[in-house]
Amino acid sequence: MPINIEILKKNTLKICYPTFMEPQPEHIAIKKKRIKVLTPSQILRKTRTVYEFDGKFLESFGNPEKHAKWFITGQPFAGKSSLLFELCNYLTKFGTVDYNNHEEAGGDSETVAQKIIQSGMSDNGKVRLYKAPIEDDLFETFGERLKKKKSADFAVLDSMQHAELTKKQYLRLTDFFCSPKKGKSMLFISHWAKNDFTLFVKHDCDVKIEVIGFVAYVESRFGGNKPFTIWEDGAKKYWGKKYCAVRDGKYWPGKKK
Repeated sequence: MPINIEILKKNTLKICYPTFMEPQPEHIAIKKKRIKVLTPSQILRKTRTVYEFDGKFLESFGNPEKHAKWFITGQPFAGKSSLLFELCNYLTKFGTVDYNNHEEAGGDSETVAQKIIQSGMSDNGKVRLYKAPIEDDLFETFGERLKKKKSADFAVLDSMQHAELTKKQYLRLTDFFCSPKKGKSMLFISHWAKNDFTLFVKHDCDVKIEVIGFVAYVESRFGGNKPFTIWEDGAKKYWGKKYCAVRDGKYWPGKKK
């Protein structure tokens, strides 16, 4: 097949190659990173870091591994936020807590102030409240804060819906931070919604908590699993005659005992 030559300017030629003769870019082979493969004996020999919970926290949540993932959901005004503040206050015994609050002015509100008082949270510099986007070109993101030196050991996102978290973003955050190497625990707070995404997150997390009537129903891979009473008087009023069965883990809506 002939090659066409066009005269563009004086002493300037444009060579038009037939399609099969067009210069092709060189194929650059990218060397992929090798995946980590472990044998059963290597897994058993490995030293692991777990948080030695005690009291009612041990009874409900067991001894969570350092890089655990938590999922907390519940009905509105059922005690979910009160549980969260009490839990965050307890977690300061083991490290610092970043509370990314997308629902109550980034934590700068009267309702948050009341929860701080009710939970007995001390101002020891171990709890930091803010509102950071998941992705943004102008403001510091949640992930960027967690990558800093001396960043938090526990990271709370409240809530998944208000932060507009996607499945891809969730996997990116947890794959990076909730690994043995990074060793961060992440707590994801969700509205009382049972769609494909929230169910995916729930099943992926190590500790699953459902709050109804000031009692938290717990499913933990680390042991415990006793229901956590958030506010006893409120729970007794809500559950009535069923309170003792709920408290003792013998009854929960939708669960077979």
